[in-house]
Order: sequence, then C-alpha cells, then structure tokens
Amino acid sequence: MPTVTVTERSDLPADIVLEAARDFSPRRAEMWPDVHVEHLQIHDRHETSIEVTEGNPWPIGHVWERIRYDWSQPGAVRGTVLDSNLFRPGSTWELWAKPDGSGSVVQIRADRRLRGRGWLLAPFFLPFVPGSAAGYARSHLRHFLAHIPRGER
Repeated sequence: MPTVTVTERSDLPADIVLEAARDFSPRRAEMWPDVHVEHLQIHDRHETSIEVTEGNPWPIGHVWERIRYDWSQPGAVRGTVLDSNLFRPGSTWELWAKPDGSGSVVQIRADRRLRGRGWLLAPFFLPFVPGSAAGYARSHLRHFLAHIPRGER
C-alpha cells in the first residue's frame, strides 16, 4: 500500500511543532491546506487524543476522513483513519518532531490504504510521478511549519 515519508528541518523547537500539530481550533485550517474549517468536526476530545472528521473539496469531489489522533507517545502525533471516502480504516498519518540544535527535525509518515475513488490517486504514490504524494506531503509539511504562530515560542 502507498506509504510516504518526508522530513524537514525547522527552527522551531520540537515541543512547539507538536503543540501546533495538536491544535484543532479554527487555526488548524491556516496551518494545513487540506483542512477546511467548515468541514472540521470534533467528535470526542481527551487529554492525549481527539476524534475528528476533516474534509475538503478536491477535483474528484469532497474528500473526508474520520480520524483519531493520539499523542500519548512522546515526540509524535499519530492519526488513525476510522472511516473515509478515500482511505481504508487503519490508514495512518504520523508527525514526529525531534530536537535538533536550537530547532527540530520534523517528519511525516503516511501509510494510506486506498479505497473507493481513492484508487484514482494510486499513480501519485509512485515516487517518480510529477506531483507525487511525497511532493504533496512535503509541500504541506513546509506550509505547516511556516504557518505555526511564532508568538508561541
């Protein structure tokens, strides 16, 4: 199944990056281009986890996933798909942040198991395809890191 891993360096400390990854306020839509606030629904929130539905319009139609994010493991935020119109339950998305000097090394690992119309995306998971899922994930990670509010430092 399609798996993508991308890594970037940030001048922000790892704890600030992880805190931003756990932000499910309307600000989430500013940090993550694929999250549209009008399609963000919080179902259940706990101290180290949250269950949400996130979605947005794509050229192939409205895309959504109900996902449980967990940050009980230090240095990581892990999302597991519970239901989606593109990804099979059990698909994962993880963000890892490790201290590196005065900043951090941030990595996204996504294991996306396609279903339904999601199979239309299968060619983009090939690493040599222009506009590949890896390139898409890298641009989203860079966007996220650039849009973390600096006042939180």
